[in-house]
Amino acid sequence: MVDLTGRVALVTGAARGLGLHIAAELARAGMKIAGLDTRSEELAAALDDLENRYGAATLALTASVASEQDVVDAVGRTVAVFGPIHALVNNAGIRMVAPVWETGTETWDRMMAVNLRGEFLCAREVLRQSMLEHGEGRLIFISSIAGRRGVRHSCAYSATKWGILGLAHSIAQDLKDTSIRVTTITPGRVETPMAHESEQWDPERGWTDPDVLARAVAFCLRQDPDTVIPEFHLHHQAEL
Repeated sequence: MVDLTGRVALVTGAARGLGLHIAAELARAGMKIAGLDTRSEELAAALDDLENRYGAATLALTASVASEQDVVDAVGRTVAVFGPIHALVNNAGIRMVAPVWETGTETWDRMMAVNLRGEFLCAREVLRQSMLEHGEGRLIFISSIAGRRGVRHSCAYSATKWGILGLAHSIAQDLKDTSIRVTTITPGRVETPMAHESEQWDPERGWTDPDVLARAVAFCLRQDPDTVIPEFHLHHQAEL
C-alpha cells in the first residue's frame, strides 16, 4: 500500500465536521494538509490543533468552492507552498430542505453552486495545476446515500449528490490512461454538526461515526494505482 507520509492532501470543508475528521486522519498518517473553508477563524484554529497533535504541516485556505477564482487561487497556493497534490478530498457541501413546490430558485442555484459546481472546479484545478503533470494521485468525491435514492424534502440536495456520481465516473473515464484514480464515497447518516443542526437529528436513529468515514478515505488513498475503487458505500446498520 502507498505510504502517505509527506504527501499533500487538499481537503475542502475542513473547518469542522466530516472534513475536519478526514483532515485529522490524514494528518495522523503523515500527510501535509491544505484545508479549504469559508470559516476562516474556525479553519485556522482547527489546523493549528492538527499541527500540535500530529506535527503535521498545514495550510489554511479561506475560500469558497463555488467561486472559480477562489478555487484557482487556493490550488495554486497549495502547490506553491507544499508541492504536488497527491489527494483531493471533495467534501465541502451544504444542505437545505423543503418540498419541491417550496424550493426557491435561489436555494436550488446555491446548492448546485456549492455541492456540484464546487466539486467540478476543485477537481479540474487540481488536475490542471498538479496531478496531470505528475501523472498520479487520488480524487475522492463525497456524495451521499441521497445520491443513490430519493430523499423527502431534499430534491435539490439529492440532485447534487446524484450529479456528483455522474461527475466522478466521467472524470474517471477521462483519466483511464493515467495513474490518477477516482473514488466516490456515498455515506449514509453521519454524526456531524450539520446532522445535529438538521431536522433529521434524533440520536436513536443510528448515525455513523465520522472517524469511520475518515478511515475509509485514508484506505482509498493508500491503494496503489492498479487498485480501482469506483464507489465506496458506507452506511450505518440501521439504514440497511
